[in-house]
Amino acid sequence: MLEMKIREYQDGKYQVREIGKYIVAHQGICHGQLTFKGTRVLVPVVLESLARPGRTIEQVAADYHLPGEAILEALQLATSIVRNELRLPDPHPDNAPLPKGTKRITAAA
Repeated sequence: MLEMKIREYQDGKYQVREIGKYIVAHQGICHGQLTFKGTRVLVPVVLESLARPGRTIEQVAADYHLPGEAILEALQLATSIVRNELRLPDPHPDNAPLPKGTKRITAAA
C-alpha cells in the first residue's frame, strides 16, 4: 500500500488538509468533510456507493466524474484507518511487564 502524504495549510481563514493526490478536507467546503479535490463530492458517499452489491470502481468513478485512481486512494485511506486507528492496543507489547509468574515466549531465529 502506498503511503499518502498529508499537507496542512491555511487558505485565508480556513484550515486545509490535503491527503494524497485526490482527497482534501477544507473548512470552507462541505464543513471540512473529506471531499475529492476540486469537487463537493464526499469521500464517504463514494465509498458507500462502491459498497453496494455489484458496483465496480469504474462504474462509481463514472457516476461521480472522478478518475479511478481517486477511488483507489479513498479505499487506501479507509484501509489505513481500519488497520491503524480502529484496532485495540496490544495487551502485551514487547516492553510491557508480564503478570507475575508468566514468561514471554519468543520465536526462534
